[in-house]
Formats: sequence, C-alpha cells, structure tokens
Amino acid sequence: MKSNFYPIGFDFEEFDVQRVAYQDGRLPQLRQQYNATHSFFRRGDFIYISPGTPDAATLGSTVRLAIRDEPEVVSSLIKHVFFRAVKNAQPNLRPEFYPFRFAARRAELDLAWQQVPQPLQGILTFKRITEVQFRNHADANGQVIFGALINHRYRWNLDRTCQDLVESGFDLVSREVTGTQAPDYADGVVAPEISLLGPVRQVADGTATVDTSTGPVSYPLAELHLHNSRDNITAFLAWSIGELRAESIMRSIKDLEAQKLKLFTVMSEIEAIGRWLGALEYRNYDSFGFRISLDNSVTTPSGFALSEPSLIFDLSKTRVHTQPSQGLNIYGPYSRSTGFSTNTPRVLVVFHRQHAGDFTKFLADLRDGIPGHGWFASGMVSKYRLTSMSFHIEELTDYSVAEYLAAIDRGVRKEDTPFDLAILETADSFRRLPNEDNPYFRAKAHLYMQGTAVQFIKPETVRAPTYTIDGIALQLYAKLGGTPWTIPVDQSVDRELVIGIGSAILRRNHYAGAAQTRYVGISTFFAADGKYLTNSRTRNVPYEEYFDELLRNLKDALDRLSNEYSWNAQDRIRLIFHIFKPIKNLEVDVVSRLVAEYPQYDIRFAFVTLVERHPYILYDEQQSGTNGKGAHVPSRGYTLPLGPRQCLVNLLGTREVRTARHGSPTPILVRIHDQSTFLDLQYIVQQVFKFSRLSFRTFGPSETPATLLYANLLTRQLKDLRAVPGWNSTTASAQLREKKWFL
Repeated sequence: MKSNFYPIGFDFEEFDVQRVAYQDGRLPQLRQQYNATHSFFRRGDFIYISPGTPDAATLGSTVRLAIRDEPEVVSSLIKHVFFRAVKNAQPNLRPEFYPFRFAARRAELDLAWQQVPQPLQGILTFKRITEVQFRNHADANGQVIFGALINHRYRWNLDRTCQDLVESGFDLVSREVTGTQAPDYADGVVAPEISLLGPVRQVADGTATVDTSTGPVSYPLAELHLHNSRDNITAFLAWSIGELRAESIMRSIKDLEAQKLKLFTVMSEIEAIGRWLGALEYRNYDSFGFRISLDNSVTTPSGFALSEPSLIFDLSKTRVHTQPSQGLNIYGPYSRSTGFSTNTPRVLVVFHRQHAGDFTKFLADLRDGIPGHGWFASGMVSKYRLTSMSFHIEELTDYSVAEYLAAIDRGVRKEDTPFDLAILETADSFRRLPNEDNPYFRAKAHLYMQGTAVQFIKPETVRAPTYTIDGIALQLYAKLGGTPWTIPVDQSVDRELVIGIGSAILRRNHYAGAAQTRYVGISTFFAADGKYLTNSRTRNVPYEEYFDELLRNLKDALDRLSNEYSWNAQDRIRLIFHIFKPIKNLEVDVVSRLVAEYPQYDIRFAFVTLVERHPYILYDEQQSGTNGKGAHVPSRGYTLPLGPRQCLVNLLGTREVRTARHGSPTPILVRIHDQSTFLDLQYIVQQVFKFSRLSFRTFGPSETPATLLYANLLTRQLKDLRAVPGWNSTTASAQLREKKWFL
C-alpha cells in the first residue's frame, strides 16, 4: 500500500527561532520591509521570523523550542522554508503560497496543446496543477509525524485579458470575469489572489461594468480575465473555431483527463514530483531544516479490521442476508415485521400524453415485475410485501408549470384522501430553468405541502427500465416511510442516537464579497441500528442567531424521542454527532450546552467530523481491478488510523467502481473532536462504515454515510425550494417528518 504522504524528518529535537511580540500592523510592516530576505508568520502572541538568506539581518530575539511541544510553529516554518527552497530551485515559478500550487511548464502536461489549433497553443491551456499541502498526525506511540501531501488536478487558463478579447471581437456581456490582487510585498514571487467578481453587464470605453455582489462596478478591461469555467472556455472556443469543432475538442480533452486521472497515472506523476522535492535542500539561516523522505509506503495497522455488516430484515434479527436486493426477495422488508401502515399505497402519476404507452407499461412492470429479471421478476408489491398498489393517472398536454399544477390538482380533487406517493415525468431541459419557473421544483413543492413524497422519472428511463427499476422501487418504498433493512448493533447498556447535522450558508451569489445572509441547519436522527427516526430543521434566522436556534432544534427533537422511547432518569445516553465540516467549533459548544439541559441522564457524546474533501490518496499496488475498473483502489473497509482520534476509511472499493470512467473513490477522513466525551475511534469508524449501507438510494454502499447523506440532501432540497412561490417549509417538514422524501 502507498499514499501521497511523504514523511518529513529532522536531525534535531529542538531548534532556534527568532520572534517578536505581536502588535497590530507589525506583521505587514515587516513583510513589506524584509520579505526578500525573511519569512514571517504569527502564532499566538508572537510573530515568528525565518531568515531565508545568509546575510539576513537579525530582527528578533532567539528562543529554543522543542518540535514535540510546538507543532504549529514547526508546521509554519516548514511551509515557509519549503516555499523558498522550491523558488530557489525554480526562480521563474510563480506559485500560490498555500496550498502550494503551480502549473506544469512542459507542453505534454497541457492536455489542450495537441487539441486546439496552433494559434491557440499555449494561449488556451488545460494544464496539470501540482498542489502540495503539509499535515501532521500522531503515530501509534503518540509521536507527531509531519509530512507533505502531493496532489494533481487539471485547470483551464486563457492567457488573454478581457481587453484582448474585446479588441478581437469576443462578446463579454453576461460572461463571468475575475480580477486579481497581489499583496504589496509579493514582488512577483507569489501568484496573485484571484477573485470571481460577477457577470459583465456592459462594455464601453475600455471598461466593463460588472454586476458584483455589492452592485455594478466598473473595471478597466485590462485588469480583468474571463472566468475559467467550462461554459466560458467552451464559448470562447466556439467563437474562435466554430461550435461543432469546439464541442469535439472539449470531448477529446475530457477523455484525456479521465485517462490522466486514473490512479496508476496519478500516483506515477506524484512519485516523480516526490523524487524531485526529496532531492532539494530545506533549511533557513537560524539552523532550522528538514528533509522530505522518498518513502510513501503505508503499513496496514494491525487490529483495526472492519467487518462488513449483514443486513437485517426483521425485528427478531433472525432474517439476515449480505445482499440487500436478494434479502428483500427472500424475506421482505424490515418494516413488514414492525407494522408498516402504508401497505396499499395510492400513487398519483403525471406524464405527457405522448409518452402514455411507455409510462403505463412501466407502471405495470413496477407493480408486477419484469419476467425473467434476476432481481425484480415479481415486482414491488411482492418484493416489499405490499397488499396492493394503485395508480391514478393524469396526462399533460405540455411541460408548463401551470399544466403540471393543474394535473396534480385534478388528481387530488378526484380522491378523498391525499396520495401516499407521486410519480412525475421530468426532462433534462428543466435544469436550465430558474427554480421559481421550473416544473420540477414547482410540482415538488406543491406535493410536499400536501404531505406527498414524489419521484421524478425521465421518459428514457421508463422505456428501458431493466437496470434501474429495482433501485427505483427501493427509493419509492423508503419515500413511503418504509425501512427496507437495518444493520446489526452491538449489545450495550447505553441508549444511542446517531445525529447527522447538515448545514449551508445561504448567499445571494458566489461572487467575491457576497454577504452570508442566512444559515440552514438540518438534523437527521437515527437509532444505532440505522433506523431513520426523524428529521428537524432550524428556522431561517440571522447567522448570529443560528447556534441558539440549532440548540432549540436539537432539544425539541430529543424531548420528543426521549418521551417516545421511554428514557429513564440515570440512563446512560450516547449521542454520536456526524457533521461534514465544523464551523469554528461552535457546534461543539452547542452540543455541550445541549448535554447540560439533561442533568437527569448520564450523557456521553462524540462530535465526529466526516471529511470527504481532503488531500489524502491511498494506492493499493496489489489491486488489479476487474474488467478495467477500480485498479489500485484499496478494498472497501480498509482503514488507516492517523493517531488516536482520526482515521482514513475506504467506504467504496474496487467492487463499487461502476465503470472505467467512474474515477477512483477516495477514503473518508473521520475525526473525533477533542472535546468529545466518547472517544472510541474504532467503534465510531465501524459505525460510519455500517451507515454507508443505509442510503436506500441504491442497493450498494454509499460514499457518504446515511447520517450526512440525508442531512445534506434535505439541506439541498430546502435551499432549492426557497425560491418557489408559496413554499412553506414548516408545513412540509411537519407532513413528511418521518419519511425519506428527500432521496
């Protein structure tokens, strides 16, 4: 096993460093005056100084520090010494400081070079970007290990200013543009910061009026660049050489990128960079220095194996199977043993009349099955042990919002009670419409307000349902409120809840300086065996009130659940919180305040961050893959602890890679916050692993455990529905609280 982590070694345990007391304004002043010869950074009450040249002046008092005691100071010194060493080796390089990023200089690492016409070669580029980050973690003995993480990706760049583009005849109106800003002390050493400003409203007299987050602002065209989004690059290329040729080139480059991002190629290029970096000398002139090891091998830690859970299909836990679809065929769903009430679902179906034949056949296949189908021969009624399944059909004459809403209302008027579920036709063209004018969102909001979950299906899917119909039925059953299966849980005297917290900052736009308007927080509650209990959400409140609102939200849900499940005084309660990204540790403070609200219980909690986007890569040299898929991807369940409170875990392995174009799944990084009172890392990692089998969007494992998947799906839907006229999230949430309507 290999990784992209290259350990950093030292020849000393203590080191000397200069520092001065921190004062407002002092750090930029020092950088402005001495940046050519020194590096500066702040830690706590001090500004630390790293002399980068032999003749650098002494600017502060010298102190001796121990590596093990000052990891933050050491990490900062590593970054600054590394930057100077690479710049000394490549003086013409103009990288971003941190993460340290630079574009490849060789033509063969520009995937556009051989694809675009000769006049655009080197002008329109899609270059490999190398990124180096530094991390430290503890080893099995608690010793801090520092290391460099090397990654690659590809990025478009158009080496022309907006003035160049306008003079050549390219229309900038409605195109998003960027501006750059370099610190006064940069001296051309560091790449300038790039800000996405907004779309161009008009162009006149050498300036562009840009609709920024604060309103229209005029900029000289010479100071702007076209934003390097795929849409903008495609538009520029189409203007240059024609639409058909441009689309062909973009497809070719996308195929080349897919080949370059295969794990074997990525690791080969990372190791080439690693060898180059490992050969450089890293030192400053206060005697601080380090070396980057060439050894990126990983030894699998012993005693930390994860077990693939068997899935449970009844309350007595005697009906178990490892394959979910087959288990459902043999035993039926878990909910059958718990008194599932929606055994005769009434389904509203809305589709265009020109697709009536395809949809009505699909409905019969869904209800009764496809003869000879390996997993769905008997249909949804049999597989999920329903009594019956009835369809009320309304046809559309066009795809307007008014026609969708009228069709839904016709169906509702003809029935005495609300529908349990709705199946509606959708189309790719809806994606280009704003949410308030989009039949997809308008119909969805209309049905949610009536307590009806909805499944959208494309005509292409109903015409050829063989590979999708089993998964569609799974989603429908979950949206009805059913639990297809659960996971085993270890015997414990603790009562346990697993709570996913999804959140999103709502901004008017994604341009520089846009104000953070409101915060949305979603909490999903699960039993330890994975049964979905409920969801709750915060009200839309000002950002500064969000955490008080989150506390109220969690307390209301716990009050309801503690009453429903008959918690008693002195019970041991374990709360496991899953969150995608902590916001300055404030959620931890909320949880601590929540625990204080329940002195009658003995509460332990773990605040667990599940990081999906991180710089770590794992590479299995022994894994050849299957049918050209998943080569060198570690197996599902492979773990790599990074100290006592964090661990990498592969939720998707070689078997879960669907196609050769799927790319390489990356591990999830599990971190336990140091203020947690439940600290069993192996237990928490195993639980995250189990919860990846509970998405109910597909039968296979998910790359995100259900706790966060559900919370994030809820957050995304509520954000999208905010723009729909008449939408009331409180009403919808109350109607659908215990259903998985968001799948």
